[in-house]
Amino acid sequence: MSYKKLGKTFTFGLLGLFIGFSNVAINLATAEGNSPSIPEIEWDTSLESFQFDSDKFIGQRLTAKCIPSAVNQSYDGVYGTDSYPSNNSLCIAALHAGKITSEGGAITVQLNPGESDYTGSTRNGVTTASLPETPRSMTFIDGSASPATEEIHLSHIPRIEWDTKFTATGFANRDLIGQRFAFNCPAAPSNFRPRLIYGTDSYAFHSRVCQAAVHAGKITTEGGIVTVQLDPGVANLVGSIRNGIETKDGQSPDRSISFVDSSVIK
Repeated sequence: MSYKKLGKTFTFGLLGLFIGFSNVAINLATAEGNSPSIPEIEWDTSLESFQFDSDKFIGQRLTAKCIPSAVNQSYDGVYGTDSYPSNNSLCIAALHAGKITSEGGAITVQLNPGESDYTGSTRNGVTTASLPETPRSMTFIDGSASPATEEIHLSHIPRIEWDTKFTATGFANRDLIGQRFAFNCPAAPSNFRPRLIYGTDSYAFHSRVCQAAVHAGKITTEGGIVTVQLDPGVANLVGSIRNGIETKDGQSPDRSISFVDSSVIK
């Protein structure tokens, strides 16, 4: 399998897959102009190719770009309708779901708990089959979901506490630099007291997520959904006072985090 970016091709063997993922993760999509671009993927690529098909990623989203399909592209081997088993081809499932055409395009997929069964159908030139229960499923996010559908998507996003540091979420590995992770912050407890964090807009990667999100202006102490991006390190973090939260100057040379408004490419 190969991933192409700016004319370069990265080829991953089985033994080099996890190392290759660290390169791909750096290129995962964001909506900001100064953020990494998304990886281009072949039509047989699955979440497993990104080491993303794991229970720890349930509720999280991944964005990639399907290249145009080959003239003789097979669309077999996909199951379900709207919700698909997590080990299915991303691009073929996205074509069936109507998120892209055979010309390819950007897709954002959310990993969810498995369905009790999957019903096949024929859509957009793709015929999917029915299948019994699987451990995990996936759905596609495009920013135009109905409120009811989006509520289902949001219900799978993991809930964290106000003292939860990003390093305690399991996503602080440097191999995931460039990736985004969504969390549900509850309302702050009545005895909430700000704890020491470092930075402004870019924060130390061991920061308490919900508190840093308040400082960044993404939520209030009433809580809400926040999306964290794991970034390369920042030599000098600058403290400030925002939204009732004071942060300090510091360093986070290895990794840092920032908050983004959306984990969906539109």
